[in-house]
Amino acid sequence: MPLTPAEIQQALRISKAIEEQLQDGHAVNVRSEDLYGVLADKGLVERDHEKGKHFRAFLVKLVKANMLNLIPQCKAFPRSGGKYEWSFNRAADRMPARKKAEAPAAVAEVPSQD
Repeated sequence: MPLTPAEIQQALRISKAIEEQLQDGHAVNVRSEDLYGVLADKGLVERDHEKGKHFRAFLVKLVKANMLNLIPQCKAFPRSGGKYEWSFNRAADRMPARKKAEAPAAVAEVPSQD
């Protein structure tokens, strides 16, 4: 099932927030549970009592849509029962760059030859 434009934007915002969080320290192989609080505080994922159930469900949706590359910091390691182990590392060099919109070129008026 393809992702909606809103889900793609959410993934990109999550990616940016994760990169900001990981660049502050020297953490490697950070677990999803460790990032969940930061993402929930920023309103990027829904709060729950299972330390990121909705966040992990969103990551599974990205994997199934073959779009986990929207969050380049994330690696999914399949486990039994259709579950995944998630690991996050810095990915500043793989972050999607925002494309600048080009201004429409002005149409030059051609003088009429009456």
